[in-house]
Amino acid sequence: MGPVTRVAVVGMGATGVLTYVHLVDHLLTAGVGAGTEIHLVERSSQVGAGVAYGTQSDDHLLNMQAGTMSVFPDRPNDFVDWLGGKRDAAAYIPRHRFGEYLRARLSEAMSRADAAGISTEVVRCEVRDCYFDDNEVRLVATAPLPPYDYAVLCVGDLPPTTYQELRPHPRYVHDPWRAGAAMPPVGARVGVLGSSLTAVDVLLSLRSSGHEGPVTCFTRSRGLPRVQPAVLRPHRLRHVTEENLLRLTDDAGRKLGLAEVAGLLRSELGSLVDWRRATGPRQGDPIALLRSDIDDAVHGRAGWYDVLDSTSELTPLVWHHMTDAAKTAFLRRLHSGWSGWRHPIPLVNARRIADLAERGQLRVRPRVRSVAPNADGGFDIAHQVGDRVGTTTVDHLVNATGTGFNPWLVDSPLVRAMTHAGRLRAHPLGGVDVDFATLRVRDAAGGLAARVFFVGPLTRGVHFYTNSVETNLVNARALTGQLAAAMTKRVPALSA
Repeated sequence: MGPVTRVAVVGMGATGVLTYVHLVDHLLTAGVGAGTEIHLVERSSQVGAGVAYGTQSDDHLLNMQAGTMSVFPDRPNDFVDWLGGKRDAAAYIPRHRFGEYLRARLSEAMSRADAAGISTEVVRCEVRDCYFDDNEVRLVATAPLPPYDYAVLCVGDLPPTTYQELRPHPRYVHDPWRAGAAMPPVGARVGVLGSSLTAVDVLLSLRSSGHEGPVTCFTRSRGLPRVQPAVLRPHRLRHVTEENLLRLTDDAGRKLGLAEVAGLLRSELGSLVDWRRATGPRQGDPIALLRSDIDDAVHGRAGWYDVLDSTSELTPLVWHHMTDAAKTAFLRRLHSGWSGWRHPIPLVNARRIADLAERGQLRVRPRVRSVAPNADGGFDIAHQVGDRVGTTTVDHLVNATGTGFNPWLVDSPLVRAMTHAGRLRAHPLGGVDVDFATLRVRDAAGGLAARVFFVGPLTRGVHFYTNSVETNLVNARALTGQLAAAMTKRVPALSA
């Protein structure tokens, strides 16, 4: 391919920005300049926001405090400093401000690259397939693209793959983040499928738009998320540590059972959580439980979140050391309840949701049994009420069940094409299969690509905790470090 080393970063949401910024840093540290081209390939008109940070609503807050959101691990206050000192590290900032921060750091990295002779080009098109061998990568897109030496696929949060049969219905919103998704009429009865973070965002959108009709959240197994403490305090891990993981696995690849992992977490939490109640179904009215959680957060009784938050960086490693049987059992039996504990909402948003309930506008219906369009153009949702099945009728329905992880069904022509052709393997636990350490994509036969990487939410089966900036930042830094080393001939070219 001549003297030019050409890299494509496909998808320029948050993960794409992290990948580019750290690739540039690694290349500059290695002294690489002229002779490198990086193409940033993005189908939308906006670069550097993606689904999570593209919202413009001030009510859609980061679910983490500002002091934890730097794109540079060695400069943990970078985001707070960028805000200009107007906020403290414990503040919960509107997500669109983090999108602005990402674009600012992207622009700065492009300037640094240009000064070093690294060419960067933004290419606006949609990539629909990816072919590769040990020598080059070719992307099939809606615009002509050159051959590449390496490609990093940064496919971000994708619409849900649940309730596909409802998509043609005119009163059904399959993806609340899709540009142009219409809000229901102000007085309509609205159903929201799901009750986790995406559902909270939908409720806040309805609230801020002045919606006046009744709103019902429908969930299969649990109620609303729990509530973060008013002040997050740092916690030093003593049991869920890398040293303990290595000790339990004998440094030789022995995998951990679910009971062993639970034991580490139980020891770490100590008396902060009633373990038996925490691992069982949460009983009681979801709105009453939300009010109780708000009270706990206000009065310092939510210290369990300090512990859980401190495990963020280690969670993918814990997952990696678990047996396949343990992972499967966790996803089937405990994942929903775990998400309620691990992804609580900021206190300010909890109060906003509670306010909707105080007005009599919000209800939550767990244990959904079925969803069916009715003859009046609305929807009938059957749900368990004690020993009987009740039905709630709504005029409009919004799917807020979150990111879709089935690569055969996701709204990504690129992922579907590669999966169907066997160039990308679906992971049995969700998403796509990659090598844990290198992020190289794995094909249907189990082989690893020499020149194609995948980072982002769809590596959930491999890394588990992938809807977080922390995991995607760690993975982006790891793969770009290896990529830069290969590009500068410090190590042999990556091979399958």
